[in-house]
Amino acid sequence: MQNFIFKARNSEGVLLTGRLTAASKPNVINSLKQKGYYLLSVQAESKISQLLTTNAGLGTHVKTKEKAVFTNHLATLLKAGMKLTMVLKTLSKQTENKHFSSVIKQIRQDIEQSSSLSEAMTSHPKIFSKVYTAIVAAAEKSGNLAESLSILSNQLKTQASIRMRIKSATVYPIFLLFVSLIIVAVLTTFVIPKFIDLFVNANQTLPLPTKILIVITTSVKDFWWILILLIIGLISLFLAVLKNKNFRKSFDSVLLKLPLLGALNCKLQLAHFARTLGSLLNGGVRISSALKTTKTVTNNIAFSSEIANVEERILKGSTLAEAVRDQQDFDELAANMIAVGENTGMLPEMLMELADMNETESEAAINSLTALLGPVMIVFLGLIIGFVVLAILMPIFETSSMIG
Repeated sequence: MQNFIFKARNSEGVLLTGRLTAASKPNVINSLKQKGYYLLSVQAESKISQLLTTNAGLGTHVKTKEKAVFTNHLATLLKAGMKLTMVLKTLSKQTENKHFSSVIKQIRQDIEQSSSLSEAMTSHPKIFSKVYTAIVAAAEKSGNLAESLSILSNQLKTQASIRMRIKSATVYPIFLLFVSLIIVAVLTTFVIPKFIDLFVNANQTLPLPTKILIVITTSVKDFWWILILLIIGLISLFLAVLKNKNFRKSFDSVLLKLPLLGALNCKLQLAHFARTLGSLLNGGVRISSALKTTKTVTNNIAFSSEIANVEERILKGSTLAEAVRDQQDFDELAANMIAVGENTGMLPEMLMELADMNETESEAAINSLTALLGPVMIVFLGLIIGFVVLAILMPIFETSSMIG
């Protein structure tokens, strides 16, 4: 997929400019013509322009919380009986994020040119995910758009809240790591070299810890640039290899089986699966289509392949509970809860309950790990400082004992 910049005029002669994501230029042209636009120009967006307009760039990032507020207001105003185009016009003026405001304006213009809301949102995949647009599309067909948007808003609020709590839990360990690196850098750069000069000039036999300290300090001081290049090279090599699908699948599979972290990762993946699938089913999407969409938005390839297995089993006539039970990374409790949901006709609600449960357990596990990580890092920092102090004092004590 690639970004394209276009200029066109609508049926009223108004000049429109915008950005579309598509597989090719002909796809963009066909899409614009279907909307009734008179096309003036279409150009592939340059790489420099893409870098300047990425999420990490100049104010084009739309937070999950902002999308939740937008979705909630959209649902509320639609329930109040306002026309969709008027709602979007109002929200574009109220939205503080200028980029998001321009996107809402573009969506309104597309709808005025006979596009549906889901079709208009599909042109902005960096803001509206496949799950989001799939739920909106299903809601438009079933006629319960406002209700589905309310549910979607609650899901986005939950996601934003979970991310915020996870970030808050990791602030202290990251701060400790940063302080540790500064202390080690100061010791290596300013303190230890002075003692090394003292020991070398004394022409005495140095103990092993002092020799090790001298080798490490000298290597870092003289070859720091090689160390940085080596780290960058290893990271680049890893990222390049990670693009290989087979390696990525194996790597993701290992992530699901690591001690402590593997169980946590499984819970996070299961929560994401249950919430995504539940949201889609609640929005009226058929289970086969919902599983296909859920599979594509899962960031762990190994877990995604298991969802693909579930989808295949469903197409062959199996129930969701039976298909899930045969997968390695779905626990028995998840299968049982899904079976209860299928038997009672409350599968979407039970999937949401499963998501809430796994998210709560994941958050508790993350809090426990971060609480443990703080003392571990303090001990690690203490061991480093202790080794440095020992390596410096040992030759001093030996010299004192020889003089005595």
